[in-house]
Amino acid sequence: MNRRNFTILLSACAAPLVPRLAAQDKKPKPPELKVLQANVRRVDERMIAVDGSVENTGTKTYNKMMLVFEFFAPGHKSITIQKGATDIETIPPGEVAEFHLQLRAPARAVEVTIGAEDGNGRELRVGEGGPFPVE
Repeated sequence: MNRRNFTILLSACAAPLVPRLAAQDKKPKPPELKVLQANVRRVDERMIAVDGSVENTGTKTYNKMMLVFEFFAPGHKSITIQKGATDIETIPPGEVAEFHLQLRAPARAVEVTIGAEDGNGRELRVGEGGPFPVE
């Protein structure tokens, strides 16, 4: 094997490794939304009240944002996912939005995490989204 063929072969073998090495150096993107507070409590056997606030920490305005609540049983086993809207329809960067929702009470739910989607259904990066105890 001559030197030129060896160089081509070595380049072809090493090429798939370059993107992996570059990806390890990337920092995670900051959250677009931050949960400032959340209170989750059972109203009765059929309903759970969820109250709290979120801050738009991103650079975009979000319209018709939906909060995504994932409920967990003991042992952190996912039971169900439910969605609900914030109290205001448009949340500009740096603004805080409150939410006051009543959701169906999943049996055995002991904690919940909070995620979010924008008006187009795109999942947003959420900071400090839980888990929060169901009281």
